[in-house]
Amino acid sequence: MRILLIEDDERLAASLIDSLREQGLFVEHATSEGEVRAYLETHSPTDAVVMDRLLGSFDAKALLPLIRNKRPSASVLVLSAINTPNERTELLDLGADDYIGKPFATHELIARLRATARRISKQTMQHVKVGNVILDLIGHTMSVGGEVVVLPSKEFTVLRALSQQMGRVWSKNELLDFVWGQNSEAETNVVEATITNLRRRLSAASASIAIRNMRNAGYWIEE
Repeated sequence: MRILLIEDDERLAASLIDSLREQGLFVEHATSEGEVRAYLETHSPTDAVVMDRLLGSFDAKALLPLIRNKRPSASVLVLSAINTPNERTELLDLGADDYIGKPFATHELIARLRATARRISKQTMQHVKVGNVILDLIGHTMSVGGEVVVLPSKEFTVLRALSQQMGRVWSKNELLDFVWGQNSEAETNVVEATITNLRRRLSAASASIAIRNMRNAGYWIEE
């Protein structure tokens, strides 16, 4: 599991990093709003975020929407000395998956991380979220902002392939084999036509993602 720890208390951060690494977890560390924003612009995979509520005078809850947008599949656990029902409710409504009040036991934090990660993993087996687009892998539908769009089978499969492997560039021949099958008599122009239709549907639904392509390279999703 790869963890982003957002904590500006040096002693607490050092202790948590040691404990998490002893459990075989890979830990990245950010101490300020700027460092968090810079990290989220990278393509570093993140399974979970452990976030202190306050970074100096900055209220880190303002970062929750950005974390949710940039790392939609990551679980988010908030640490805070303010441990009231209203506080917990607010943070959970903003996108946190769990909340633990200070002081806390490190072994409890690790157990909660693992439990949340298991829960998120089960959910993501049925859904893929990229930007503001959610693909229902069971119902074979796309939803944007709560509006469900039913896609033709081949269009859905192309979008699923591009979305589930973010950063991968798919050539026309790879998409043709993956979607239509290696023994299909379809030609690569059917891929172009399917991509064109998908782009129109994404645009019409006000999706925040787009399908990009490069000549002699292939297609990929860009947020």
